[in-house]
Amino acid sequence: MLKTNIKHNNYIDKEIRIKNEAFNKNWIATNGFVGKSFLSSDELDVNPNIRMDAHSFQVVWLQNIQRLCKMFEKNYKFNTFKLIDAGCGSGISTLFFNQNYNFKSFVGFDFSLKLISFAKQNIKNAICDNFNTSTIKFEVSDAKKIHLPNERLAVFLFNPFGLDTMRIFLSNNIKLMRQNKSVMMYANDQFLDELLKFGTLDMRDDFFNLSVISF
Repeated sequence: MLKTNIKHNNYIDKEIRIKNEAFNKNWIATNGFVGKSFLSSDELDVNPNIRMDAHSFQVVWLQNIQRLCKMFEKNYKFNTFKLIDAGCGSGISTLFFNQNYNFKSFVGFDFSLKLISFAKQNIKNAICDNFNTSTIKFEVSDAKKIHLPNERLAVFLFNPFGLDTMRIFLSNNIKLMRQNKSVMMYANDQFLDELLKFGTLDMRDDFFNLSVISF
C-alpha cells in the first residue's frame, strides 16, 4: 500500500492542455464521432433533483486514458477484466478503450438519455476494422441505483458525479468489487481520499491527478 499525502495539482500549463485537447479533437474527428465535448450540468436532460450532484460532462483527455492504462498494466492484464465506464457520456472514452486495450468487454453508463443516444450513434459510426463494437454496450443508468455485474471489473471514472453520489455508488457495489478483486482507474481524482477508505492506492500520477485503486 502506498502511503499517501495527496495533493491535487490544479495547474497544468497551456502548452500541455493544447496538446491533449488537439489529440482528442483529431481522434474524434478521424473516427467521425458525434456529440459535444462539453455540456454543463444544467444542459443535461435529467430531473433537476437528480442533477443536483452531477458534474458537467466533458470528454476526458484521451491521453490520460493512455497514462492510466500504462499504470494499470504494470500489475494487471486487460483481458481478465470487464471495463465499466461510469458516466460515459457520449461514449468517446469507452470507444477509445475498445480500440486500444483488450478488455473482455466494455459497458458504459450515464444517466443522460441524450448522451447515451450520442454514444449509440458513435458505435454505428465506428469503423469495424478499428473497433470490436460487438463487445460494447451503452445503457442509461443512475450511479446511485446501479448494481455492477458480479465479475472482475476495471471501473473508469472521470469524476462524473459529486461526493454524495460517489459514496452511494461505492456502498452499493463495494462488496462485489472486493470479492472480485476489481480495480478503479480514476482521472481527475478529486475524491481519492474517500475511495481510499475502501481500497488501496496502487499507483498515482501526481501531475495529471490519475490514480489506480485496487479493492
